[in-house]
Parts: sequence; C-alpha cells; structure tokens
Amino acid sequence: MAGVGLGMAGYGMVAKAINFDRRMLIFAAFPLVFALHQFTEAAVWWTIDDPQTGQPYRYLYTVIAFALWPVLTPFAAAYSEIDPERKRLWRLLTGTGVILAVYLITKLALSGGIDLKVVRHALAYDPLFERPPLLVHFLYVVLTVVPLVCSHRRGVALFGWAVFATFVFALAENRPAWYSLWCLAAAVFSLILAFAIEERRSADYDGLEIES
Repeated sequence: MAGVGLGMAGYGMVAKAINFDRRMLIFAAFPLVFALHQFTEAAVWWTIDDPQTGQPYRYLYTVIAFALWPVLTPFAAAYSEIDPERKRLWRLLTGTGVILAVYLITKLALSGGIDLKVVRHALAYDPLFERPPLLVHFLYVVLTVVPLVCSHRRGVALFGWAVFATFVFALAENRPAWYSLWCLAAAVFSLILAFAIEERRSADYDGLEIES
C-alpha cells in the first residue's frame, strides 16, 4: 500500500513540477523512487522463506539504498539550485556520490550474497562482505542529508531535517534494521517535497498580485 500511495503522489508531484517549477523535477520524482524501493521490499518479504528466489530483490533493495541515494540527492540539489557556488558544491558531492556508489556496488558484486532476518517486525539486510570503514558511513550520511538541509527551499530543508531525525531514530530504535526503517520513514516524509514545489508557485502568485 505504501508503494501505491507513493507512486500516485510521485506522479502528481512530477506533473506539478513540470507545470510550475522544472527545477524541482528530480526532487518531485523522489516518491516514485521510494515507491520502487517499497515494492522491492514487498517482494523481499514475499520471498523471505526462499532465499534463492529472493536474492535478486535483496540486491536491488540494497543497491537502491546504498548506491542510488548518495548520487541522486546531491544531483537533485544541484539541479534545483540557483546559486552558482552552491550548485558547484552539490555537483562536487554528486561526483563523490558516484565514487561511493561504485565502491559499494563493487563490494556487493564481490560479496557472497545478502543474508536476511526479521528484527522487531523490520528486515535487517546483512551483505556478506567486510564492513566498510566508519568514514564511508559518515560520507553516506553527508551526501544524503547535507544537500537537503542546506537547501534555500524551505520544503526541501524541512524534508532534510526529517530525514536526519529519522536516521537518528532508526539507529536508536532498531540498529540491525536501521536502513530499512530509515528508508520507509524517509519515503513517507518525501511527500513534504510537494510544499517545495508550491513555494515557487506561491511566489509567482504573489508577484502577480504585486504587479496588479
């Protein structure tokens, strides 16, 4: 159900961004990506007792979580940014995200698979490779949070703080399944991005009122 709701909301947000604020187009597509993520996790649940059949879904879920968001988040920030210096910074972080994504995908490709267990009603994914250094975890959080909270758009910044708060909550509440919990919470809060699209629409309306 979460995937269906996010998909419908994402479709509406993309249409709204095309009509009113094309700079928000990538951010508007976030709920669609989250919908794909939730549908993938649903497939993981359905195949939880059949690891051989479920392994591709486990890999897809992990690739989206590990490798897509560190690239897509700063890229969306760069695409929406109007300040040249900030745009350069977000582009630099996008390049850093690509490097991180290649590193993590390589480790996944060379791993022995992804183990899975249920911890307090949430899925804990355990890729069978040596854990990356702490710097990699820190960099991941920077790439997925900083471009959001530093946005000049209030809606995007609010979404960023919600993402960071849910990250802290997921670690504290259920560390083994933290990124499954985090992704679900971030998916729900991604609907806040609709307000960021409305910011531009409201500003244009206010401008017309002043001119008249």
